[in-house]
Amino acid sequence: MKNKITFAALLFSVLLLFSCKENVKYSKVEKKTNQKVSEIHKIQIIESLNVGNYTYINVNENKEKYWMAISKAPVTVGETYYYDGGSVMKNFESKELGKTFDLITFAEGIRPTEEITVMDKKNPHTTINKVIEDLIKIEQPKGGTTLESIFSNKKSYSKKNITVRGKVVKVNNGILDKNWIHIVDGTQFEDKKSLTVTTNELIKVGDTVTFKGTITLDKDFGYGYVYDILLENGELIK
Repeated sequence: MKNKITFAALLFSVLLLFSCKENVKYSKVEKKTNQKVSEIHKIQIIESLNVGNYTYINVNENKEKYWMAISKAPVTVGETYYYDGGSVMKNFESKELGKTFDLITFAEGIRPTEEITVMDKKNPHTTINKVIEDLIKIEQPKGGTTLESIFSNKKSYSKKNITVRGKVVKVNNGILDKNWIHIVDGTQFEDKKSLTVTTNELIKVGDTVTFKGTITLDKDFGYGYVYDILLENGELIK
């Protein structure tokens, strides 16, 4: 179980998509490093392998070749992509591939353009911030709580069950046996605009949803992935 959590935690907010129902066996990590990458990387894909919930890609960046792992996603060999963030691991053994990587980069995902463009199914080139700017405040259901109220009084909500309604701006499926949903409701506090929800429900970007769950503060998954606030075990209210 410890190895499973270690592997999956490196792929958060990865970001990404289609494989939440598959039964994944995570690989053993012999050695690790917390080396983080912050600048935008331009890569060309040399080879890709889909295994379980993940896509392994061999890439070329400025004549340097290396392996990456992202959440399972369609990629095209020979095409150019971009990514930022990521964690580098040493001597990573993938039992599924029967291969040990001297070095491998785990990233949230890759994208076809340098600009970060996550969003709305009607306009996939709209950024999350633009969607939030254009979003009319979503009316909360009876007994519901706005994100502004949660963020501005988070200690008072710790370990409490609440109900919240919002629009889905990002989805990461199949991480730690959960789906990770990011929602906005048109309110914010000190530039914090979206709430992360863990759930077993299948949700699509662009949906407006109502969740009931428990607020958890300062959740540390290791490797620098710390959530100051989460809505855990979200139950979809229809």
